This record gives sequence, C-alpha cells and structure tokens, in this order.
Amino acid sequence: MLIPKLRQNYPYAKIIMLGNPHFADLYQNKPYDVQYWGYNPRNLYSFIQLFSLPRPDWALVPGDNRYGWLAFVRGAKWLIAFSGDRSAHKQWCFNELLPLPKHAVAVPDMMQKLCTGKDASPFQPEHWKITNYHPLPAYTNITKNHENQPTINHGATDNIILFHIGAKSAIKHWPTQNWLTLANYFKQHNKQVILSTGKGEEAQLDEVQKVTQLPCYRGNLSLLQLIEVMQNVELIVCLDNGIGQLAKAIATPTVCLFGGGSTILFAEAKFWKNIPYRSVTTDIECRNTSLLFKRKIDWIQTCNRSINDCIHQSPHCMQNISVQKVIQACEKIIELGLEPIQDYK
Repeated sequence: MLIPKLRQNYPYAKIIMLGNPHFADLYQNKPYDVQYWGYNPRNLYSFIQLFSLPRPDWALVPGDNRYGWLAFVRGAKWLIAFSGDRSAHKQWCFNELLPLPKHAVAVPDMMQKLCTGKDASPFQPEHWKITNYHPLPAYTNITKNHENQPTINHGATDNIILFHIGAKSAIKHWPTQNWLTLANYFKQHNKQVILSTGKGEEAQLDEVQKVTQLPCYRGNLSLLQLIEVMQNVELIVCLDNGIGQLAKAIATPTVCLFGGGSTILFAEAKFWKNIPYRSVTTDIECRNTSLLFKRKIDWIQTCNRSINDCIHQSPHCMQNISVQKVIQACEKIIELGLEPIQDYK
C-alpha cells in the first residue's frame, strides 16, 4: 500500500493523509507514523481547516483526481496522480500523471506505483494497532433465554464465528438459506455463531435471525466496537465490502464472498499475502465492466451494477456461490474437517 511504502522509503518524512472523518478511529495510534486528517468535502469549515496544515512538498492522489485541486490550493509543490480521468479539467493541476498498469494488479499494489522506491514489505499485524475500545452494547434480537450467550473477551477467540451479512446493495446479498446452512455447519462443530450488520442493512440479518435466534449486533456498533468484535472471534465470514477489507488490517482469519466484485483488484494483493484471508467467487459472464476510479481499464473484469440494473434481475453471481465452497475456504483457515452439509435445524 501507498502509506507503508512512503514510510519505508522516507522514514523521516511527515506524512499527512486526508480521508473520511468516519475512519479517523482507525488511525488513532498513528500506524506507520501517519497523521490522519478527516476531511468532509461538503463542509466549508473542514476545507478552511486544511490551511492549518503545513504546505506539502509532495501530494499524491490515488483515486479521484478532483482532490488534486485541494493540494493545489494548499500550495503543494509537486502533485502526482494516475492519468486517464474522464474529465480533463481534473488533471490540469498535476505536475506528473502516471499511466495505470496495463496488466492485472490488486488496488493496494497499484497505489504503490504513485511513488518511487522499493515496494512496501508485506503487512504484519503489529504494524496496525487499535486499542481504545468502547464498551460493547447488549446483543439485540436474541431469544428470551439469555443463558449461554457468547461473551466477547480480549484474546479469547475460540469457538465464536462472526457472520457479517450486511451490504448496502442487495446485489451483494448471499441467499438467506445459505447463511442458515452455514450456521448449522458451525453448530455441528460446537461453534457459536453471532451475527452483525451495519446500520440500514438489517433486512437480511432479520431473516436469518428469525429462524436461528442467534445473538446479533443489529447495526448498533460503532466502528471501534465492530473492530473489537472482529479482533476477538475465531473466524469472520463476510461479503465483499469495507468489512472484508478492514478484516485484513485486523488479521482475524476471514472468508470473503465476492459476487460482481473483482478478487484480482480487492483480494489478491501482495501486500496482504501474510494475512489469513480467503476469497470465494464464481465465474460469471456478466462480470464484464472495466471501470475503476471512473477510468476504463481493459484488463479489469468487474460489475458495478445495482440490483435494478442487473441483467438477471437477481444476483446470480452471489447465488452461484455454494455453501460447500464457503465451507472449504473456512476449513482451510481453521481446519474444522469437512462433513456432509445439513439444512438448518
């Protein structure tokens, strides 16, 4: 990734990273000695606050080139980004525009091309520590019998499996029956499953919980609280979203289900090669769009459609991911030992 590479090649540089204020807690302990600065483009005060930062010598823009104008206005001496943005006016402020890779490469490895020097060493969990936790709320939607409910304890990860089943888009939903069958599989192995989802993503969780009566966090966790849960379970099973990426930095064994998303772009980075992470996907002909950061890149095969635009009117890419395939991925990480799959009881 870009920040680790910068720190590795420029050990004494002052590195400031602009990003969404909601993610500031991830950087509370200054991983790679980076100063995280929350920026909201819809907030005038947030813009004015940028002028309290030192004038940058070097500004790197890894995504949408429109943010280069922030660095330009702030007086950056040298601006670098990738070329190919559809809007030419976004690129006028840059001193250097680099071509995007012409061969398949993961996004974290792609970002490293923005600066010279040796690529960052593969990630190790000690590189990113998150410690300032908030008390966890009680489980929601659990049975009236509160006995034997799992307790999240620091360092005690055995026997608790987290299903984070929420996604903003219905096109990423894995069929409810598959979640039920997977839960039953872990139940057979004396594992306790807990459910979680983000705020506004509760619909499918409710379908699963109605049948299983499993304890769950129903969109009521802050980012730090969710991280605490993720750090203290044995395994995470999730969908291709921000949680799947966050799990890598936490280094909890994770199985991530990719429907329309590209495993090449978001699952196979060399930077994350030491992390216990497995992606599960299927080949499907409609994963045929080639856009990344609003740029057309010929080798990319992904799908950015909504459920309303899906040519099948339902997410075949997710429906075609079998429970057996997910169990095999889980087994490779925590070595449960495969047994015949049974429907939920």
